[in-house]
Amino acid sequence: MSDNWDSSRIEKNIGINFKYDETLRLALIHPSFAKLIKEPEINNQRLEYLGETILDLVIIDYIFWNFSHFQVGKLKALREKLTDTERLTKLWYDLQLGEVYPFLDLKEERHRLRVKRTNPFEKGLKALVGAIYIDRGFSQTRNWLNKQLIVPLLKKYLKPELKHDPSAKHLELLGNALSEGIAVDYLYRHILYASPTKLKSLAKKLTSKENQSNYVKQMSDSAWLEIVPEQNKPKSLKTLIAKVYLQFNQENSKSSFRKTSSFINEQCFDDEKIMEQAISLLLKDGKPQKWIIHNVMGYPSNKYSEGREEFYKLTKKSES
Repeated sequence: MSDNWDSSRIEKNIGINFKYDETLRLALIHPSFAKLIKEPEINNQRLEYLGETILDLVIIDYIFWNFSHFQVGKLKALREKLTDTERLTKLWYDLQLGEVYPFLDLKEERHRLRVKRTNPFEKGLKALVGAIYIDRGFSQTRNWLNKQLIVPLLKKYLKPELKHDPSAKHLELLGNALSEGIAVDYLYRHILYASPTKLKSLAKKLTSKENQSNYVKQMSDSAWLEIVPEQNKPKSLKTLIAKVYLQFNQENSKSSFRKTSSFINEQCFDDEKIMEQAISLLLKDGKPQKWIIHNVMGYPSNKYSEGREEFYKLTKKSES
């Protein structure tokens, strides 16, 4: 990869200056280019998966606050319209990124790639959303998506004179998007280098009905009441997460998702158990022990013995 790559042009096009331009560069490395430079695992697919989830959450968040007069089915139709391949590809080109996608090694001409049902530009846009989220946080990602994608399409449907009155189903819709966002964000940050396929498998386990029910049961009433006072703890995890988020949102909308994530991570997720499940999946996929210890568990060479000890502890636990 060229060390002369300059992020300034792309940052100017998207209107965001990255704290860490390596995160932006990763978002722009298509798997075809990663193979070309013989670093196939250094590509934008993990960021694409994260970005797709954050994109969905931002859209649901916007329509929850602005379209509570719509039935949930119509809200889902709006979301599908906003995440349509053609629309996301158009935004990529509107940002003047189509011809400056720097790390793409496909022989087909870009104007031909653009009209395909799935194309590298739609995926690149999602990876870019993931990169903005990692670098700038949820609030700035939400502001960016609202400005670039959501408001231009939905402002004509807005009815500010109507009272915001979400139903229980609206709350569940928001809670489901939050649940997915929190789970995928957790896995992206904790299970390093695992492919999107493995992350999706782990996310499915984390958000399964059985686990959601267990999370609610294991959460103490005192922990719940500390965040949402004078309300009974909901039986549904989706409703619970939505109410926690709304409570934090009243205090500070900029930090509401981060605080909700931290609360759910602390109350619900077992770091050791999740890592144990990740290692089991990766071993079945043929990943070597050394690769898992270094890349997924995050142990550097000078702490390999410590990492190996932890690896054996987790694999024995998994076997038993």
